Amino acid sequence: MTDRLPSERRERVLSLLRSRGSVRVGDIATELGVSQPTVRRDLRLLQSRGLIRREHGGAVAASRPTPDRTASDGWKGAVGVVVPNLRYYFPDVLRGAKAAADAAGVRLILHGSEYDPVADRKQVGLLVARSEIQGLIVSPELRQTASRDLVRWLDGLPIPVVLAERQPPADLFVEHLQWVASDHRRGGEEAVEHLHAQGHRWIGLFGTDNVTGTQVAMGWRDSLRRHGLDPDRQLVGRMGMFHRDSGVSAFAEVIDRVRNGTLTALIVQPDPDALALAQRCREMGIRIPEDLALVAYDDEIASMAEPPLPAMRPAKAHIGRLAMEMLLTRLRLGPDGPRQQLLIRPQLVVRKSSIGIAPEVASIPALP
Repeated sequence: MTDRLPSERRERVLSLLRSRGSVRVGDIATELGVSQPTVRRDLRLLQSRGLIRREHGGAVAASRPTPDRTASDGWKGAVGVVVPNLRYYFPDVLRGAKAAADAAGVRLILHGSEYDPVADRKQVGLLVARSEIQGLIVSPELRQTASRDLVRWLDGLPIPVVLAERQPPADLFVEHLQWVASDHRRGGEEAVEHLHAQGHRWIGLFGTDNVTGTQVAMGWRDSLRRHGLDPDRQLVGRMGMFHRDSGVSAFAEVIDRVRNGTLTALIVQPDPDALALAQRCREMGIRIPEDLALVAYDDEIASMAEPPLPAMRPAKAHIGRLAMEMLLTRLRLGPDGPRQQLLIRPQLVVRKSSIGIAPEVASIPALP
């Protein structure tokens, strides 16, 4: 194991200490396949960060430290950030976090992950083992079996952790974690409430199978039931089913249900899927919103549709900014500072194509 990266090796040392409480230098060297002088150097670095406490012949895990402070009551170091996707959704979150970090004169170090709790733990571990990292913003995968252990591990790290666009399972107690997230369940409810107020009673949902999509679907179901509508009778599907190159297309079923009156409105996540559906509907002579009302979810490009589509807009940059400010506040006040756990409601952006009364059974041209 002599080719192990120093940051990975130090994370392994921390893991051994967390699991055993104390470890001797010789035992660490044997398990990691490195020399005892290398282990001692690692222990000196980890002790300088307050992550461990040296003892004769070995080390023990330290309690959660107060961050290093400067004379101006600021702090020195950097913030580590781990998000599961660097292409979609999270770039806006990162822009908000970066703006808040820049305003505070704080350096941000970004790692990407893979919607996998094992990968999340690896990337977080690599950051924790770096001497300059004083706090973390993490968007972990929370839907897998290993996710609960990941959350407990994050809660026990010796530096402050803020979850961004994530919140722990309601039945899992955490002591130190803070979080700020979009209330996507409320977003799903609000989209239904808007369409119901326009006279729609057949309101379908196509969305992602990620954390956001799951929460949107829960809100969609809650709102339908509140109005006495059966979610099981509505048209539902997953992301990607309206693109021309989709292996499984739902477009024919959309037209059939519009024609027989069992579909008058759809909530579609994400925006590109809503635009793909709107374009194909226009080509078939299906009017939006007169024949089919659409509400996109994300509002990244919904305004560029023809006609421009209403959308639920999560405050992604705001979430990132709040996460960074929350972390910096905790670093400034130390472990005795208040712990914050915030949900931010997405905004309904109403556009011209969202106004109108639900149609009667329409006369829609047949598919060619």
